[in-house]
Amino acid sequence: MQQQNAYLKNSTLIIAAFCSIFYSRIAATTLRFDLLNLLHFAIIPSVCVIAIFTTRAKDPKQTSLALSFLGGLLGLFGVILASALWNKAGLINAIISFTMLGEPFMFLLAFSCISLTVKSFTTIRNFLYYSVLINFLLAAAQKPLIDSGQLNAAGFNGTDGCGGVFFLSGAGNYVAATVSLAFAVYFVNQRTVPLWIRITVVLAALWHLLFSDSKQLVLAYGIAWLLLILVSSKDVGKTLKLLIGLFLAGFVGIWCVQNVEVFKPYTAWARPELYGADGLAWHAKFYSIHLILDNYGSLLNWLIGLGPGHTVSRLGAWFLRDYSPLLSPLGSTTAPIGQQSMDFVAGFWLTSGSSVFSPIFSWAGIWGDLGLLGLGAYLYLGYLVWRYFGLDDTSKVTLLSVFVIGCIFTQMEEPGYMISMSFLLGLPWQERQLRREAAKALEVDFDSTQVEGFNGVAE
Repeated sequence: MQQQNAYLKNSTLIIAAFCSIFYSRIAATTLRFDLLNLLHFAIIPSVCVIAIFTTRAKDPKQTSLALSFLGGLLGLFGVILASALWNKAGLINAIISFTMLGEPFMFLLAFSCISLTVKSFTTIRNFLYYSVLINFLLAAAQKPLIDSGQLNAAGFNGTDGCGGVFFLSGAGNYVAATVSLAFAVYFVNQRTVPLWIRITVVLAALWHLLFSDSKQLVLAYGIAWLLLILVSSKDVGKTLKLLIGLFLAGFVGIWCVQNVEVFKPYTAWARPELYGADGLAWHAKFYSIHLILDNYGSLLNWLIGLGPGHTVSRLGAWFLRDYSPLLSPLGSTTAPIGQQSMDFVAGFWLTSGSSVFSPIFSWAGIWGDLGLLGLGAYLYLGYLVWRYFGLDDTSKVTLLSVFVIGCIFTQMEEPGYMISMSFLLGLPWQERQLRREAAKALEVDFDSTQVEGFNGVAE
């Protein structure tokens, strides 16, 4: 009974941590209580600490994973704290910056520390399935309401499109569509599910991408696919399959753009004059980088940046501004770079028309806030995720798409997006752990000739 309670507690912790982010935006919008968006900053670290101190895992690989992630998080926190002290940023800046960047890694660490039964794993997995479905259905329902102006009439500003459970969050349509697309990539690999259901999920995700006008996701996943081909180049057979798949997807996409009206907006990027040596695309994309470099006053800025929340991270661009009534009394500090970049985006036709050309994106923000050391600490944590959770091609495509999306906008610092990606990476890892435990149990049963009644883990 005690063991069953522990499993129940573990699964409940993971679900509670996920809900604190995934459903916080729609709850805050509906109840008109923005502080609900901040609860996860306390819940995720708390769940991580509880999972670490209550873990019963004895697998050396799990121990190695936990220690590696703890070391990476400690290194990231050290750089953030040093950057805050040197640049006279508020302590609250440092705390929020660390939590915002570290949450997905904390969630994966907590997920990997807990031990699950097949039943509790199924409960967690099904909860994610239902959550993705709710997000999709809400987005689909919001689309006609936004088009008709009914949400605006009700006092909800629908400028971020059909954001599903992320309505309203400024770019909720992108986040909601990315969750659907990433889930479809994961779900298509669930070979125990009938093929027609998997195809339906993929088609629904593509429809979500279309009606939410999230064009940059096509670019992100296309580049991620190319990167996967590069990292798989030693395996000739796999490389050939990936190349054929990319060619077929590209051929179908080009045909759709040329012949189907709903795909016409995807021609917006096909303007060669934007990409020359002095093209406007590069001027727009690197505007914030030049601005950050112009504000360097010491060689130390190269190492630890200009301070957490002082450049174009999500924290610096709008989070500190949006929550200033709460954070200013706590000593938060700001710098003009974020606002200058926001003004540039709003005033330049290219950046106001597409986020692909936005100078406010995650990799620039992490580097600008925390310098090369901060960027290195974050990349090290990303490497750990790749090493431990990049179990198959679908997981690797998801990881690579996160990397690419970080070059487009600040979704890599959006809690709802990152917690969803972490969940999709953690599930296959837990499933593999269950298979290993089942295999070990089966070996023991064979040795003791007591195999009768053992069911193992379903394929």
